Amino acid sequence: MKKPSVLVFACLWATTILTGNPVAPLEEKVWSNPEFVKSFLGSFGVQSEVEPKIGRNEQVLFEDVAKMLEDDRISEVIDELKSEFDEIDSNAAVDFTLANFLVQEGKLEESKGYYLSAIRKFPSFLRAHKNLGLLRVQDGNYSEALPHLIKCVELGGAGGDLYGLIGYCYLNEELFSSALDAYRTALIFEPESKDWRLGKAQCLLSLEKYPDAIAVLSELIQMNPGKKEFWLFQANAYLASERLEDAAANLHIVDQMKAADANSKLLLGDIYVTLELPFLAVPQYMEVLQSEKGVSTKKAIRIIEVLARSTNWDEASQVAPGIKERYGPSFTPEEANQFDSLRAEILFALDRKEEAVSALEELVKRDPMNGRVLLLLAGHYGETFREALSSDLSKADQLAAKAIFLYERATNLEDSTIKSSALMRHGQILVRQKKYSEAVKFLERSNALKPRESLAKYLEQVRRLADLTKS
Repeated sequence: MKKPSVLVFACLWATTILTGNPVAPLEEKVWSNPEFVKSFLGSFGVQSEVEPKIGRNEQVLFEDVAKMLEDDRISEVIDELKSEFDEIDSNAAVDFTLANFLVQEGKLEESKGYYLSAIRKFPSFLRAHKNLGLLRVQDGNYSEALPHLIKCVELGGAGGDLYGLIGYCYLNEELFSSALDAYRTALIFEPESKDWRLGKAQCLLSLEKYPDAIAVLSELIQMNPGKKEFWLFQANAYLASERLEDAAANLHIVDQMKAADANSKLLLGDIYVTLELPFLAVPQYMEVLQSEKGVSTKKAIRIIEVLARSTNWDEASQVAPGIKERYGPSFTPEEANQFDSLRAEILFALDRKEEAVSALEELVKRDPMNGRVLLLLAGHYGETFREALSSDLSKADQLAAKAIFLYERATNLEDSTIKSSALMRHGQILVRQKKYSEAVKFLERSNALKPRESLAKYLEQVRRLADLTKS
């Protein structure tokens, strides 16, 4: 049987994998492929609709530039072209060519101004739109890249690279349906592209079309089984589909590839806990905890919390000492209190009550308004009070007073769940003391805060007892 609370923890790790880098980077550097480089120095005016025509002056200029390039005098070329540049009067082809050489020299930011100038002078300049769009993709300015890339399509420059980059921009802007349409079109032109397939899969994941995403990722895995990202993305799709065994299998493969990071190992451990296989989870957790880099103190505590909340007490006791030894010195006061509270729960569960009570009493001194700690310690006193009722009434009264004192303190906290629980348990002690009328008041307050059927039935029984004792 699945344990939803632990599954929630597991899904948090899954989110970490996805959101740590929400969109996979392009594997193929589109802006450095031969076609892109070639476009920088292509001829002008052949397609008059999308290329500016050049006059005799520009022809002479480009001939001079060609001679300089034979001697690799690119800086002189840039200076020459800058001398010919004019915001109003220079030919768009000059501005475009200058921008291209600035890109070749790595002066990307400066080049953008000249591409924009070329576009202002010749609005249908396809190559200028494309190059500027590519540069803005490279910079991560996806919203600025989109208008230029879409313009290229409108001007007849449709191709897999353009549609793929449009999809990539939409994906980064979280416009998943538009991105999916663009990726599908890109794959018509370039059916073997891993980038566009992965983009399509990410869109399907974001749109919660998990079976389709799993199918696309299976294709990618078949194309490149050594790519861990494909296995991880598919693991997330399996998780979202509640196919935990399949998710675990993917993560295990990544682990066997020696490519698993801390997050994927922790996620695998969480899934094993959810599948009620804690003996498989512990090695994953221990490996992370003992690794050279380790994990944050927050994540270390979270490991023991997952095990405790799933009542895997033996496994929790296995990892607790190592966490305390390695991470304890770095705990914040709040983290130290949280860890010690969990450790006390584990000790109680393993029937090591003296150690647990000692730990809780120390915690109450350090953190007197910790609701969970107050309930745990009060619960212990309440349990021993019930045991003492049949043998030592004086001791029972002392224990009841201790429990009630802690419950009253918890009742003053803002947390409604803690408050309701404290009121209910206080009422239960009063019932065992046969103070039924008083008990009713506490039970009513508890039920008003957190109504539940079982408590309502119990309250009705106590009311009847109160009425009987009055009569």
